[in-house]
Amino acid sequence: MKKTILISLLATLLLGWSACTDDDSSMGNGLIDEINVEGIEGTMNVPSYQGVNLRDLIKPTVTTDVPEEQLSYAWYLYSNDNGEGGYKDHLITSGKEVDYEVNLPSGTYTLVFEITDTETGYAKIVEMTLLTATSFSNGFYVLKETPDGNTDLDMVSEDAMLQDLISGVSGSPLQGKPYNLSFLYGGDYVDPETNEMETANMLFAISENGEIKGYRTEDMFELFNSDNMFYSGVMPASERPTALVAGGLCNFYLSNTGTRAYMAGGNTGMFGYPVGPGASKFAQIALATYGLIYWSDNAHGLYSADANNVEALPVNPADGVDAFPNDLVCLSSSMSVTEDGLGWFLCEQPSTGDRYLLKMDLTSYSLEISEVVKLAPSSHLARSTMQSGNGYTASYIYCIDDGKAWAYSLATGDELEVPLPGIPEGETVNYISNQWLYFGSSIGTDYNIDHLIVGTQTGDTYKLYFYQKEQLNGGMPINAPVKTAAGIGKVKTIRYVTPLVVSGFDLMYEYNPFPVSD
Repeated sequence: MKKTILISLLATLLLGWSACTDDDSSMGNGLIDEINVEGIEGTMNVPSYQGVNLRDLIKPTVTTDVPEEQLSYAWYLYSNDNGEGGYKDHLITSGKEVDYEVNLPSGTYTLVFEITDTETGYAKIVEMTLLTATSFSNGFYVLKETPDGNTDLDMVSEDAMLQDLISGVSGSPLQGKPYNLSFLYGGDYVDPETNEMETANMLFAISENGEIKGYRTEDMFELFNSDNMFYSGVMPASERPTALVAGGLCNFYLSNTGTRAYMAGGNTGMFGYPVGPGASKFAQIALATYGLIYWSDNAHGLYSADANNVEALPVNPADGVDAFPNDLVCLSSSMSVTEDGLGWFLCEQPSTGDRYLLKMDLTSYSLEISEVVKLAPSSHLARSTMQSGNGYTASYIYCIDDGKAWAYSLATGDELEVPLPGIPEGETVNYISNQWLYFGSSIGTDYNIDHLIVGTQTGDTYKLYFYQKEQLNGGMPINAPVKTAAGIGKVKTIRYVTPLVVSGFDLMYEYNPFPVSD
């Protein structure tokens, strides 16, 4: 099933890889100093399930005075997550060429090249690291509105642009305009082939009509939909899913009925009964409580859901902080590490059009709204059509106003136009988002990124410009984008995903390592 899906969707995939050379010959005993090996040391990114053979990527050069007929060669490959028994338990091929097609789950592997002097028994051993990824497991997913007003997914990877994935995998797009795209690191499910409980990275696409589908990002296999997400049975027609969030120990499901959760690790991935008032898609991880802060459109206020989802409590303004109108709706939300863990929710009063910025400390055990700012009606943030936060490199709220990108300073309230080098004049800017991943060394930093993504629209065609951290100075682009991509439709939301499967326990010790909402 997996291979069939990949072949059908990857007809235009271009392969690519990168390698570096740092010698590491630390494994084994009896190393032969007079044998020198070049061409396999270091780290290499390798596409998986795409017909790639290591012999085409790795061509070792062996230099030695030992006669060739006296040498034997062997290659070993093992997962860094499961290397018990020593490398010799993981032989993949013999000979000087590494004749091995890469069909492996996404992950980190060690490749060992062993050269043995058959007369003395001594061996020269060289190792390198392989980072494998399927075409679906590493890149930027784009939730979009199709030209006919429905919901589908594109994906921008390092080497390709994959389009209309929901239609390709599930047979048709989600009905209705796109609402939200959520990503769970370490989501639980029951494997339909083995009937065993497993853990995988998952994405959930949600439409305004309330349709929802959850896919395993390793192979875009559909794991969840409205028929199998609840223990109570099929999702009621009145249910409107809004988001899924990996927060602390639990994976949360948010909807107009409240919040539901399960303890991450060793579960079916199905949810029980809801707690608290209806939850919008705008939520942030509250580090101090291992739970969530979310905006409720039902109750027109902020609520906290603790790590066990036992109850949801209102989050009120601190003493001395002005109250806000009781009929607000939320427009966007994000957080800022540079502002000491500040979380913010941008809200609007429909009756007047006035906008309010609610701020709070996501690291505090006393969860309170620390500041309520009524925005000047003439400000770009007050007039903007979409907004997104900068998580780690600047204290900005990015926004789009009249086809231009602006940055609102959370520290001062000042606004600056965002320079966009490399974007042709005349293109209408309608999207901006900071996508980041900051995992610590205990999880792995190989896939960490920090990109500012700017989108333009011409007719039914969108175009995306990717500025990575090296093209930014204090959150502002200073060089041309490192990548561009184009597709059919209108961009709603972008989420970055990686092959790293992270447990809920590990996420307890990570501080908002990726954006939850925007």
